[in-house]
Amino acid sequence: MLRVIVESATNIPKTKFGKPDPIVSVIFKDEKKKTKKIDSELNPVWNEILEFDLKGIALDNSSSLTIIVKDFETIGQNKLIGSASVALKDLVGNQSRSFPFKLVPLLNERGQETGATIDLVVGYEPPAGPANPSDPGGTNTQEDGEDEGGYDDGLDGPIGGITPTLPSGTKEAQLAKRITKGKKTRRILSNKPQDFQIRVRVIEGRQLSGNNIKPVVKVHICGQTHRTRIKRGNNPYFDEIFFYNVHMTPLELLDETVSIRVYDSYSLRADCLMGEFKIDIGYVYDEPGHAVMRKWLLLSDPEDTNSGAKGYMKVSIFVLGTGDEPPVNNESDDVESNLLLPAGIALRWVTFLLKIYRAEDIPQMDDAFAQTVKEIFGGEADKKNLVDPFVEVSFAGKKVCTNIIEKNANPEWNQIIYLQIKFPSMCEKIKLAVVDWDRLTKNDVVGTTYLSLSKIASSGGEVEVNTGETDVGFLPTFGPCYLNFYGSPREYTGFPDPYDELNFGKGEGVAYRGRILVELSTILESKPVSKKLEMIPNDDLLVVEKYQRRRKFCLAAVFHSATMLQDTGEPIQFEVSIGNYGNKFDTTCKPLASTTQYSRAVFDGNYYYYLPWANTKPVVTLTSFWEDISHRLDPVNVILNMTERLQSNLATLKSGMQAKISENRLAEMWLKLIDELTEDISKPFPLIEGKSNITVLDTQIEKLRLKSLKQIGEAAARMRNEATDLKATLTEIEDWLDKLLQLSEEPQNSMPDVIIWMIRGEKRLAYARVPAHQVLYSTTSPESSGKYCGKTQTIFLKYPQDKTKDVKMPVELRINIWLGLSAVEKKFNSFAEGTFSVFAEMYENQALLFGKWGTSGLVGRHKFSDVTGKIKLKREYFLPPKGWEWEGEWMVDPERSLLTEADAGHTEFTDEVYENESRYPGGEWKAAEESYTDKAPLPREFTCPLGWMWEDDAWKSDLNRAVDEHGWEYGITIPPDTKPKSWVAAEKMYHTHRRRRLVRKRKRDPAQAVTTGRGMSSYEDQEGWEYASLIGWKFHWKQRSSDTFRRRRWRRKMAPSETHGAAAIFKLEGALGADTSVEDEEGKSSDKTKESATKVFGANTPLVSCYFD
Repeated sequence: MLRVIVESATNIPKTKFGKPDPIVSVIFKDEKKKTKKIDSELNPVWNEILEFDLKGIALDNSSSLTIIVKDFETIGQNKLIGSASVALKDLVGNQSRSFPFKLVPLLNERGQETGATIDLVVGYEPPAGPANPSDPGGTNTQEDGEDEGGYDDGLDGPIGGITPTLPSGTKEAQLAKRITKGKKTRRILSNKPQDFQIRVRVIEGRQLSGNNIKPVVKVHICGQTHRTRIKRGNNPYFDEIFFYNVHMTPLELLDETVSIRVYDSYSLRADCLMGEFKIDIGYVYDEPGHAVMRKWLLLSDPEDTNSGAKGYMKVSIFVLGTGDEPPVNNESDDVESNLLLPAGIALRWVTFLLKIYRAEDIPQMDDAFAQTVKEIFGGEADKKNLVDPFVEVSFAGKKVCTNIIEKNANPEWNQIIYLQIKFPSMCEKIKLAVVDWDRLTKNDVVGTTYLSLSKIASSGGEVEVNTGETDVGFLPTFGPCYLNFYGSPREYTGFPDPYDELNFGKGEGVAYRGRILVELSTILESKPVSKKLEMIPNDDLLVVEKYQRRRKFCLAAVFHSATMLQDTGEPIQFEVSIGNYGNKFDTTCKPLASTTQYSRAVFDGNYYYYLPWANTKPVVTLTSFWEDISHRLDPVNVILNMTERLQSNLATLKSGMQAKISENRLAEMWLKLIDELTEDISKPFPLIEGKSNITVLDTQIEKLRLKSLKQIGEAAARMRNEATDLKATLTEIEDWLDKLLQLSEEPQNSMPDVIIWMIRGEKRLAYARVPAHQVLYSTTSPESSGKYCGKTQTIFLKYPQDKTKDVKMPVELRINIWLGLSAVEKKFNSFAEGTFSVFAEMYENQALLFGKWGTSGLVGRHKFSDVTGKIKLKREYFLPPKGWEWEGEWMVDPERSLLTEADAGHTEFTDEVYENESRYPGGEWKAAEESYTDKAPLPREFTCPLGWMWEDDAWKSDLNRAVDEHGWEYGITIPPDTKPKSWVAAEKMYHTHRRRRLVRKRKRDPAQAVTTGRGMSSYEDQEGWEYASLIGWKFHWKQRSSDTFRRRRWRRKMAPSETHGAAAIFKLEGALGADTSVEDEEGKSSDKTKESATKVFGANTPLVSCYFD
């Protein structure tokens, strides 16, 4: 008998008319059976059993099933959705077996995957007959009730998850049980020796007991022992496979045992067993495919089974006879259901109570199509809250979701999620994902973050053993505290999002995407509880209020240099943000002076480009509001400070040993290391006493840190008095270093990272994330301040999702960042260098019309605007921010960093111009209306600039391109275009345009010394205008005959109304204009234009610079 359980299918594609009505047909040897149809379902569940009578003919290796899924049609022929073929060779034999076929892909008529999959379980009962001598696992028939007694080792049942779960009490459930009935029958095995191969793949370990361990795994089978390489840490990754070839009878083989033992090679004991797991080979052989695939083994102490779990090992074991093929490896893991426990070991039920209070700053995910339609028909579109968030919590294969809050970027759930697990769990992280619910398409993941159990819980074993202290360990606990989400850029980019993977937690997020307030506690239970979700009591909501108090923080960043740029072409600016504050494309926060002015890159004369800031350095400043968590970040900085000092001394000591310097000098270096470490540990440690927003985890982490530092200090003092061999002490010193790094981790760091973006034109190009604690100022002690607080550091920006692994570097920044509370902002004065100046800025625009410059020909531009030309500005509407006043009048001040010529930094340069001709199809070529185009004047108007000399005598045609022998390339125009979109090298009758590139080389004249600011003094005569051939093209300082657009920059200096020193730049919150929505010349309000431009380019904020003499 062959029984097929058709369980379910997933991701069935939609039809043109909506959702399909899937129905499954199963074909075996020309016999077809069908399931019932499921109406309008993309993920149907059938759970139906189809039986095939084998008529006394056993399965062979060529037996297979054909699965066909169709869309049921009441009228007409059913339409094919997909089909699959399932080989049954794993069921061949004289045993009753069942085998699951999970996620079998469905193929279309062309044999291509449709994206849909189907899950089946096939059960096989062989026909009655003599045993097959070639099958070592042959089984005789038995009478009903014989399985009550006889041979039964208790291990022949299916491992977690293989037998499908169907509703109890139904006919299908009873039949499903019958499928695996034959697994408990007595074996009659062959008595002839045969060749077998046993393969054991040791994949990885998790949560191995002990500290500072170096585990090694030994696998013993049939008198043969293999061992892995030695690894380091409690979660080692081995991925090694061992082969055991044996020649014995199946009866002997299946009674053998696989012994997997884990040892600590670092221990001084010769035989330091950490944990063991044993499994019968017969148990493995009885599994589908004669294999145990990617199972987790719980290690225990063989001498004391009551001592609990000693860790976990993931392994795969295969028992293969002659001609057998190993099953296909499935990389997906269901961790909890794949756990094998040794006899006598039981895990304890615990319940995680995860309280999810609220979230804030959730970005928009959907495109505003429906809102746009609503706006077209006169409705008011609500574009601020286009997000319907809910939280999805996953752990150990379990998944629970909160309620959906519609159209709210700052939702409040106030719900408790119950997660019941067996503890200790081999799963390391609780996954929290904020998801945007979509009623039409699939849900979008807004952001993903994790709670790492190893960071919010501790066994305390090492501290208790070494110091005798008790109550150092604690169960998982967290918060109430905010968790930050990072992922793709916040501004909506449409579908598909190129950085969507970042929102799933894959790779480093490039932008802040909101935060969520959660709390975790752990309850020990004697049995699992049934409830999964409930509301948080109002009393608990009042308690959590104190953890949400905000304080004002100030941030200033001085950009000293930007080098190692690639050739960018477009102007570049930098943006600094923390959370949503400072994000120029975000409209939820006040405008801040968080971006530098645009600059164009200059060739450095070698390979890279740089921004020519000279002695005028751009400065950004912003204010933000966050919880004051200095009681958490101060200890982190103190520990990192002593860690860096120890690391530096250790590297010096190792270098000295490699250089084989004298023993006396080495002893001095070693004593310096020990003394400075002892000195650092003996300094007062920042305590949390007296703080209002202290959590249980704060108290436990402080206790663990103090005990661990005390232990390291005592060990260092003991080593100083007793050590005789310097090399022998290195291992223990390295262990101290590892321990300090572990102690420096702060899971409750709710302050977002400082993110620096390089923006080219209007597109984000490269980024860097700087942890806030590294630049945070602390009043506790100098060691409590961040490593780079107020100090110039080098930062290398990265491309988002860089596939080249940093082969190309976007830019190298030298930057000075200071972050601190607004209450101590005057402390910034002691870190500030140079003279800070603040300016309001706007541009005056003119166009050339009928030979005269004026404002009549401005198309899409205003008389006075910002640097983009999109936002309309007027002098009289500029108002300085509160606390500031004007110093002087408006004056013309050209931005020199935007007006660099293309030849800047080069010693050789090639000028180019395109010659154009046109004709009617089949006619003669004649000069076009614009004979010489493409951003260049006529060749005769080219003059060799001062300091240069011509290298070529005349203009030459460029033949090193896809052109004909005379340098021409040909194209055709398609209205309404006036120029061809593409060019080819061969002339055809229908071509109407052709062009060729003329080039002429020049080089620097060594006889003439030219200053960098070539021609800048002529600005006084030219009234500060900068020119461009067309609106939106690159500007240059010298007027050309082809120029039709010009502009000049007006600036007005501001000064603080009170004396604040350099800290006055923190008072620049808000835009510079009181109202910019003034009636234009045509009498139409520009509100809509202003709103869209502000959204895209940011409001007109002050520009801050720092001058260095």
